[in-house]
Amino acid sequence: MKFIYSYNTKQNERREGLVISASNRDAAFSELNKRGIRPYKLYPAPGLWNKLLAIGWRGFAIIFLVAILGISIAISLNQHKDIVKLEQDDDVREIVSGAITSKVRRQLIGDQGFIDKGIRTGWLDVFDHEGERFLASFAIPGVPATVRTTNVAALEEALKRKVEPSEKDGMEARQIKAMVEGMKDELRRYVASGGTIEQYGRRLVARQDEEIAIYTRTSNEIEQAAKSNLSKTEIAELVDRRNEDLRRMGIKLIQMPETAE
Repeated sequence: MKFIYSYNTKQNERREGLVISASNRDAAFSELNKRGIRPYKLYPAPGLWNKLLAIGWRGFAIIFLVAILGISIAISLNQHKDIVKLEQDDDVREIVSGAITSKVRRQLIGDQGFIDKGIRTGWLDVFDHEGERFLASFAIPGVPATVRTTNVAALEEALKRKVEPSEKDGMEARQIKAMVEGMKDELRRYVASGGTIEQYGRRLVARQDEEIAIYTRTSNEIEQAAKSNLSKTEIAELVDRRNEDLRRMGIKLIQMPETAE
């Protein structure tokens, strides 16, 4: 995907609106660092295609496969429908957009301000009931849970509901709703295998605390590396390795430390 960046030269001259291609934001930072550039601004370039690339190859592959499936089904139902018109069909576009609402716990994509507010408030603007807000607080790996306690009755009631996305929901709300439904499925499997709702609640707290601890240890390791005698290239490679570990666990990634840029 493409990122737009700005930086000051050694002569303190501004260079604005430059473009770099990288797999993600951290990779863009690393590449700029290798070039001796310390950007003061770095953000994804506008455009739908660029946003799709931000999802990553797995997410993109899911979107692609679901789109192909939707097109295949529609063709089988109407053999004479024009392909070009089909690609613009609202139903097919809905299938494609719905592919990003995976139930897997992960970092959300979208408006970071909206996401930060949701984390801070326990997603009060998205969910009406405490049971869902409790689960939502543990849906994003490695972030502090706002609603850390609830009662069995609230979770039992939550299991009886299915919170569907509404037309007014943005991409962020749709994602967190899907992830909460995924956690309900996880809770059902946990109980079916002999666990209790109370034990599941404690498990969520322990898992989230461990994820936060992993992020903190990784962040501290990167900070110490930045203060060491390691070269910028070595630090960038360490950041890439650690971010790959974090990515596998769905935990937010570490940015290249400013002291090393």
